[in-house]
Amino acid sequence: MAKIDVEELAKDMLRAAHGKLRTHWNDVRPFAEMEMKKLAETAVQIQLGQADGSLTKKKAKILLAMQANASQAVLTAMETVGMIAAQDAINAAIDVLKAAVNQAVGIAFL
Repeated sequence: MAKIDVEELAKDMLRAAHGKLRTHWNDVRPFAEMEMKKLAETAVQIQLGQADGSLTKKKAKILLAMQANASQAVLTAMETVGMIAAQDAINAAIDVLKAAVNQAVGIAFL
């Protein structure tokens, strides 16, 4: 099983989110960096939970949705970032995260 690199995954997700938040990037960057790291750490939790059998697909999806919602709320709280832009940024980042988790666990888990 491949190990997820939190820093690399966070950078990859940040690049994906940047494309959706380009107009607001200067205002939102510090918050986006923090939230992408949290999402990347969630990916590691999911990978480890899948490996030791403590996390089902259903629970993994719930865990990911909870963190994604929290991250979206942080980005939306920025006055310049609208709900749709924040959601688009998080969705782009989640696509990167899902690919990384699925590759790491060797199956389509998310």
